[in-house]
Amino acid sequence: MKSEKTSFGSLNRGDLLEIVLEEKELHGEFIEYDKESGILVIKLKSGYDLALPSSHLKDFRVIQKGREKSEKATLESDKGYGDITLITTGGTISSKIDYETGGVSPSVPPEYYFQLAPDIKKYGNVAIKSLMKILSENMQPSDWIKIANEAHTAIEKGSKGVIVTMGTDTMHFAASAISFMLNPLSVPVVFTGSQRSPDRGSSDAGTNLLMSTATAAKWDGGESVICMHATSNDDYNFILRGNKARKMHTERRDAFRPINSLPLAKVYPDGRIEKTSEYRGKADSTKINTKLDDNVKLLVSYPSIGGDIIDYYLKNRVSGFVIAGTGFGNLPLDDKTVYSALKKADKENVPVVITPQTVYGATNRFVYSTLRELSKLKNVIYVGDMTTETAFIKLMFALGQSKKIDEIRSIMTTNLAGELSERNEFESFLV
Repeated sequence: MKSEKTSFGSLNRGDLLEIVLEEKELHGEFIEYDKESGILVIKLKSGYDLALPSSHLKDFRVIQKGREKSEKATLESDKGYGDITLITTGGTISSKIDYETGGVSPSVPPEYYFQLAPDIKKYGNVAIKSLMKILSENMQPSDWIKIANEAHTAIEKGSKGVIVTMGTDTMHFAASAISFMLNPLSVPVVFTGSQRSPDRGSSDAGTNLLMSTATAAKWDGGESVICMHATSNDDYNFILRGNKARKMHTERRDAFRPINSLPLAKVYPDGRIEKTSEYRGKADSTKINTKLDDNVKLLVSYPSIGGDIIDYYLKNRVSGFVIAGTGFGNLPLDDKTVYSALKKADKENVPVVITPQTVYGATNRFVYSTLRELSKLKNVIYVGDMTTETAFIKLMFALGQSKKIDEIRSIMTTNLAGELSERNEFESFLV
């Protein structure tokens, strides 16, 4: 076996190796070598990665040198802002497998994004801003504010489009938050990620990043959007309004679907964009408003919910509630503790926003007697076909602007960024 320095120190990512083990030979592209653990990682022809303890190798040789990369020159733009600014926050798209634990963690360096999708450079100078490295389930409202500030700075510095890479679990929360905090928008703000980490053969990371860059560079819309796979293949991505979309599957590549609306457009790997419904055009300038009151609680109505959970939060001085009701927005008012707690919230001027937990469809306070009874409370606000997640974000935004119920109601029922539909557009986009 050759010395470690000769064996591994001179290898570059993409070098094609022939590896000799005890009983067989393998061919694969060199990815990395971890000196501390002695683990060599190669990508097999199948597209899957294989981790090998270097002690198990009898010998190896380089069959073909990989393409020389030029990320370093592009990464100089990290000192400033480019034609496109790529804000990274972590998530699966920024993760790789830890071969000792078998899990994934957000740990890739900035240049990794150029390795994922080298063709993004054709859309201009791409500046990478590493804002944070967290999984999206750990993201807090304060992190959405950091994203808004970084995106606004990029726009002010001349970026023609902004991409935000993050975990998919709460992407629709973040994209919705940006739709209110950066409103109107003079450029697209495009959220993307991946369902499968970049070092998996079936990863959607590279194609999502490529088509999101095309969207940021070429799309004529001025909205906060999500750009993710439309099908399980790499045919095209949907451009979805961020506050009218939802993650609908735990693992499929086409997990994101529009809710009570249509996709705004389709974007193809070659950069072609096909309009599919109306959207807001680019404004002359971008305005920022990051005033949020994040002391909002999200509840789901269910049989036997009781009023004690509402009472608990009222005692702890909650600023507002969003409750996903059944059907048109029903709550079990035969349980007197529920109605009593809601009346207490009304007396204390704590807003209670009602959304449908059916996901598709809208609330309608005139259909059932229980809904009409709820409507007598001045603090109860029905928000039509707004998604529960968007209503949760928007109530934080509304409370950040005012504590007066009438003003909060006005904000919640006014269509600020496309979150309310004049009519429901239901298509069979369920996965």
